[in-house]
Amino acid sequence: MVNAPPAMIPLAHVDDLRASHRHVVALRSWRTPSSHDSILIYRRDGRPGDFSAGETVQQEWYSIANECPHLGLPLEGGDIEDLCSAQNDEDDGEEPDPRTQPVIICPFHALDFDLSSGASSSSGLQACTFRLEVRDGVLHLEPPGSTGDDYRVIGIRPVSERFADLSAPDPLLSPLASLSLASSPAAEPTTIVAFCRTILLAPDPAAKVALVRQLVSRFRSGDLTRLSDPASDPPHPREPYRAPATKTVASTQTGRLGKGGNVQSRIRLLHALANIELWAIDLAVDHVARFWDWRTGSPDGKEGRRIGWGFVSDFLKVAEDEAKHFTILNERLEQLGCSYGSLSVHNGLWESALQTQHSLLSRLAIVALVHEARGLDTNPVQIRRCRAAGDEETARVLETVHLDEITHVAAGHRHFTALCAALSPPLDPVAQFRLEVSRHFFGALRGPFNGADREKAGLDEGWYEGLSGRGGVSALGKGEAGRRKEETEV
Repeated sequence: MVNAPPAMIPLAHVDDLRASHRHVVALRSWRTPSSHDSILIYRRDGRPGDFSAGETVQQEWYSIANECPHLGLPLEGGDIEDLCSAQNDEDDGEEPDPRTQPVIICPFHALDFDLSSGASSSSGLQACTFRLEVRDGVLHLEPPGSTGDDYRVIGIRPVSERFADLSAPDPLLSPLASLSLASSPAAEPTTIVAFCRTILLAPDPAAKVALVRQLVSRFRSGDLTRLSDPASDPPHPREPYRAPATKTVASTQTGRLGKGGNVQSRIRLLHALANIELWAIDLAVDHVARFWDWRTGSPDGKEGRRIGWGFVSDFLKVAEDEAKHFTILNERLEQLGCSYGSLSVHNGLWESALQTQHSLLSRLAIVALVHEARGLDTNPVQIRRCRAAGDEETARVLETVHLDEITHVAAGHRHFTALCAALSPPLDPVAQFRLEVSRHFFGALRGPFNGADREKAGLDEGWYEGLSGRGGVSALGKGEAGRRKEETEV
């Protein structure tokens, strides 16, 4: 019996994909929750049609797995070249068409992959390709996986985002996005881990954003492929640098944000979110710099194979997104007459980082699947409040943040479930998540929950309903709280 292929799934209207010739599609299977896929789609504009007959430019669509089959590194930044086919070498009386076989060149090791077949002429490796169809103007994809896998789209992003292109800073973004690194006091790092640790110690938010963009650009181009050099990498800092002028208080002392009904309330909201995004940059690069050598064969990370390049790639993308979020939030703050650092901030997210520095499972559970997932619940509420107050500009900024955050939670879910599955015997990911929360999170997970977007990222109700941690830190005795703080110091 031959199984029918999976049903085609709609991606987007082709008009909505004009911003770039390349997009990365993040997919997740509902029936196999641990199955996450990243697919690169490429649009090649063909020869112009006969405009007198009302024809338009012909388009060809290709798709290929975004992870190179060699080491799992992302293909999205590779050059795409059009190679002649054998039939074009024949003298058939017609002008040869050099646009017959597009191939993508992996930016890391220069391996080529045919975008139609996935074959590599330089290595013998085979990349997965996927069928695309345009139906009534909507691009559809035949998803990966076996028959019956119910794949859904988590997110679609253009590869050629101007924010990520150092050579073409977006004029709509604040000067933070185009800051030169010439003023950086340290020599340029030579490994990914060294770069991440340098970002943690950046002297100000502008330098932090610029360093993130530099790291991601060099990584995607294949210019920076060395992960770590213990002999030359700087030591891992205990905590990220913050300027002495930054007023840091306990999270309970930052004041209520209000409901966004007036400008001052929205300023407090934007400032609080900018603070979260700045810490989120640090958390993402700390994931990479702290856990790059984590071994997947034992719960303590000391045995088995090292975690793959997909982990590094995913969380560098998260760092890039968080840098973008900080930039656009701070830009909006400045438009409202404020700037980051004008109000007090808290470092609650970094306290969670210290609580989970011993375990990648714990880190992903608390940071990605609790804190980031909580943003999926609160962002839509804030967006509605801003729109109700007539502040469409702030609402659009928050929408940009929200859509990216869904993919961040999905990345945490992907690697958390993969770590659970790699152990022998494998761990049940939902049970392990709830155990991690009971050990390392303080307080209850409070609703209301945004079930639809949580489910997009992989979290159904079984993950979070009725879940509580160990109780608030404020409920601890002073001596016990101090002891725990000492235990978490590097």
